Amino acid sequence: MHRGFLPHRATTHTVAIKYFTKTLPSMASTTTNGGSDGASSPADYGLLPKLAPHLDRHMIFPLLEFSLNQLVDEKTGRVTDEKKAREITQAKFALLKKTNMTDYVADLYCELQGLDQPPVEYADRKQKVFSQLEKFDQETGKITELLDREDVVNNLRSDKVANLEFLKKDHDVRSKTRAGVGRPKLTASR
Repeated sequence: MHRGFLPHRATTHTVAIKYFTKTLPSMASTTTNGGSDGASSPADYGLLPKLAPHLDRHMIFPLLEFSLNQLVDEKTGRVTDEKKAREITQAKFALLKKTNMTDYVADLYCELQGLDQPPVEYADRKQKVFSQLEKFDQETGKITELLDREDVVNNLRSDKVANLEFLKKDHDVRSKTRAGVGRPKLTASR
């Protein structure tokens, strides 16, 4: 994959990438075999620090969760290294804070700041997310209804151009481009 294809990675994933490149190798050597018996550990191979800069947010998150689970003692259920657990939580927060996962991000923020309740800005952000979802639902309502109809679905083909033409001609569906986004948007008159 070409590195310049998704330029947001350099800024959005910086904390998570720093975590993987600096913290993970030392953590892996201390959590797998203690690093004292001479056996190789995952840190010796260093794949995660090399892969993380090339992964999307949805692929980095489970790796952070896995890393956090590696710090939990199976017998006691307690975190063995609070400092590293906090670093992982900070990395998760930095990775997800610009997403629409407002409740989860608010929980991470509360955990990091030692708060019982998240600031009001998270409730405001959540309301904006739900408003946006409602707007998208309204914009796509007609096409969703059409795709729920068996007679319409049976007439669709594997050719996207033919499908657009069919929807345009028979169901008054138009393809537009969203301003500033550049993705086609299907609309239908109601």
